[in-house]
Amino acid sequence: MSYREHIKLFSMKVLFIRFSSLGDVLLTTPVIRTFRTHFPDAEIHFLTKKPFASLLEYNPNIDTLIHFDAENESILKLIIRLQKEHYTHIIDLHNKLRSALIKRFVNGKVFTYNKKHTYRKKLLKDQNLKPISSTVDLYASVLENFNLVLDERKLDLFLPDNEEVIAASFLPSDKKRIVTISPGASWYTKQYPTEYYKKIIRNLLDHYDIGIVLIGTGQEKNLTAKLASVSETEILNLGGRTTLIESAVIIKHSDLFISGDCGPMHIAAAFEVPQIAIFGPTHPKLGFAPINPNAEVLTLNLDCSPCTLHGNNRCPKDYFKCMMDLSPDLVLEHVDKILSH
Repeated sequence: MSYREHIKLFSMKVLFIRFSSLGDVLLTTPVIRTFRTHFPDAEIHFLTKKPFASLLEYNPNIDTLIHFDAENESILKLIIRLQKEHYTHIIDLHNKLRSALIKRFVNGKVFTYNKKHTYRKKLLKDQNLKPISSTVDLYASVLENFNLVLDERKLDLFLPDNEEVIAASFLPSDKKRIVTISPGASWYTKQYPTEYYKKIIRNLLDHYDIGIVLIGTGQEKNLTAKLASVSETEILNLGGRTTLIESAVIIKHSDLFISGDCGPMHIAAAFEVPQIAIFGPTHPKLGFAPINPNAEVLTLNLDCSPCTLHGNNRCPKDYFKCMMDLSPDLVLEHVDKILSH
């Protein structure tokens, strides 16, 4: 009897763990979907940080969504909460200290994904190494323990029933095509230059009958305000004014989404919205490219890129060529290709 056949003989209560961040949480959803398909009677719980929980709130493959409020709850209190659940399995898709503590003190058969951190570090220095196709494949490695194979890489993001009402409350009703831009990123060097974005916006307004929407977190309000200054009347600046789910609705209802390597990039990928993803110090070969057949990924493939796994606050060489040499004209070529269809 195979392990998969064996575990079907008893009730499964499974805890999946991925605390953060936005993109990484979404990248786990193909694994959850595949697991649910093969174990439809399993009770599936998912543990994540509170700011990202809404991404999974409407996911039918998850029975219980557990929020961890890192600012108001200690890891000890969280462990005590989890101990009361009596899990049969714990699947760690984060593989950091917090999840290690949970695996140590909460009962359940443990499986942990291989994040290939050392290999990714080598990719920063050796251009000849084989790229990582997708982080989804790394997460999916845990499925091998259950004799399962990932069904497909497509991401899942389910929205509330009032999705259309949310969209109508933010987006104009004039039926113009919508181009949404998310200019921020978790690290400064992953942000495409502000002046370049402004040139792109000005060009779009001059050559297309479109609506432009800017989205961003509360910390990115100043950035979106700078871009909105291109036109006082033709740009909808929603920086700091939307929840995560509201931003997701806006992205889904867009005709084109433009961003750097950031969390919202993966939201656009989940909905297969036509998108342009701009990579500078990070690189698609590290496994974080958008999983979207309608994505155009732009990178210059410089000898010094990638220089970091997740971004830096400054360029190690102080010239920032990976972004500064990726001209707005190059981005606009791809914009024109998408909008001209």
